[in-house]
Amino acid sequence: MKFTIKQYQSRFRLKFFENYHIFRTRFNRLWARFVEKGHERMTVMFIPHNEKKIFNFQISKFTISFFLILFVIILVTSSYAVIRNSAVKREEQRLLSSYNDIRAHLLQFERYTNSIDELMEEIKPGIQDLYEITSGTEGADEIWAGDGTAGREEKAEGLGQKMPAEVHTLRTIQASMERTTTVLRTVKNFIKERSDVVINTPSLVPNPGHITSLYGWRRDPFGFGRDFHTGIDIASSAGTKIMATAPGTVVTAGWSGGLGNTVRIQHKYGYETVYGHCSAILVSSGTQVRRGDVVALVGNTGHATGNHCHYEVRLGNQHINPYPYMSRVW
Repeated sequence: MKFTIKQYQSRFRLKFFENYHIFRTRFNRLWARFVEKGHERMTVMFIPHNEKKIFNFQISKFTISFFLILFVIILVTSSYAVIRNSAVKREEQRLLSSYNDIRAHLLQFERYTNSIDELMEEIKPGIQDLYEITSGTEGADEIWAGDGTAGREEKAEGLGQKMPAEVHTLRTIQASMERTTTVLRTVKNFIKERSDVVINTPSLVPNPGHITSLYGWRRDPFGFGRDFHTGIDIASSAGTKIMATAPGTVVTAGWSGGLGNTVRIQHKYGYETVYGHCSAILVSSGTQVRRGDVVALVGNTGHATGNHCHYEVRLGNQHINPYPYMSRVW
């Protein structure tokens, strides 16, 4: 078995070297023929029209092949350079067009930024006036130097050499808008509180008619000298509707001595209204009423000289003149 393997190895080695020798012989023969052909010379002649002197020179096929290959390389390289140059020019034109578009947008952005800045400067005095009204102080310039604004402005100034001026302007506008938002929030709260006060303050004429007696000292209608009138008398025909002049809760509804049938309503902020001499009472104690709700009818019950409504406004259990409260505040 070992002898057979060695035989196969010897035969394979012999066959391999034999084929290698044949291939090398053929390759050398072809290379020699190629070199021989390459060294063959060709004569190039330049014959003038007068044929006086003929120029000629000899050149090998290798040299001709070299120059042909060199020409092809130069041609391919030049073509690639031309194509590449055209592509670069197209890209340059595209970038130039993009730059012009960006520049146009930046100019437009600059105009808009300046316009917003000018508008903000116009708004500032009005914002300051609102702040002064709601806060009850004068000289509200300090609202534009609120918390955090100064730090951002200093940072923006430090970056001034690195970023466009428009960005710095926008940062300033942002800070101003933040302070404006704070002021408007304060104004909103003020208006909300003010509206609540107005809504809950007596501000209507309780019944249509004409005033026959004002608040204050007067001659007694029954001829007993002078007395202090704690309300206003509004005369009208019997049965005329009497309205609540503000929302509140009915405290008493019934007979009250000289005022006859009387309705007394408690309102917010310490206000209280009284409606006397009614011919009929349409609400009861504890009833929640709204502004304009009918609570009674005009009459002449109690100590009265005719059909009218005795209307009082009290603040903290003290009588006050109802006349300034007989029209809407707003």
